[in-house]
Amino acid sequence: MPSSDVRAHLAALYAASDDPWDTCTSPYEQGKFARTIACLPRPRYKSGLEVGCGAGTLSALLARRCDKLIAMDCTDRAVRTALARKDHTNVSFIVGEAPRDWPDHPPDLVILSEVLYFMTDAESAGLALRLAHDCSAQCHVVLVNWLGDTDNIGGAAAAQRLIAQLATAHHQLLAQNYARFRIDVLARRGTTPTTVQVALVRAPGIQMHGAGENWNA
Repeated sequence: MPSSDVRAHLAALYAASDDPWDTCTSPYEQGKFARTIACLPRPRYKSGLEVGCGAGTLSALLARRCDKLIAMDCTDRAVRTALARKDHTNVSFIVGEAPRDWPDHPPDLVILSEVLYFMTDAESAGLALRLAHDCSAQCHVVLVNWLGDTDNIGGAAAAQRLIAQLATAHHQLLAQNYARFRIDVLARRGTTPTTVQVALVRAPGIQMHGAGENWNA
């Protein structure tokens, strides 16, 4: 759960703008979302969970790959903005804070985009327990993290922290660094091995070198 300072900071950002990171128009954000979708190991999921959905821009893309999607954010204004933009009937937007709030039905896809560096060590450990015990056995966990400076733990360190906390329960399917962000995909140990084929996507704000590798954003 974000600290009171983080919640206040996010509330102030959304008080000033419905979309403080310009997720609908920013070439960087659009490119990052395209890469996130391209990294999903399966073409279809029964039940997705997106933590930190913000204004719901990535949610709209995830909705096309999920039978149903729960998208949560700790900021009421963000959820109200996402609801106003909602154009998929299979998406439920809720105000919530992981790991405290979790769907009753175990998800088989969890998206953690730009949220891990807001968490303390204890909160990340609590999230790891949720991922280990309250998800489908076939669940894929996708971590997306900014590689620039943050006021807290860095994005790469936050990803490695959760990966270490999940080491006994999950293994890593993908670890991909881009110029400004990284994507990690995890799966439960003991499940059928999956090779992540990263689709070749030409997205705004992305410069590509090679076949799906060393993309810059």
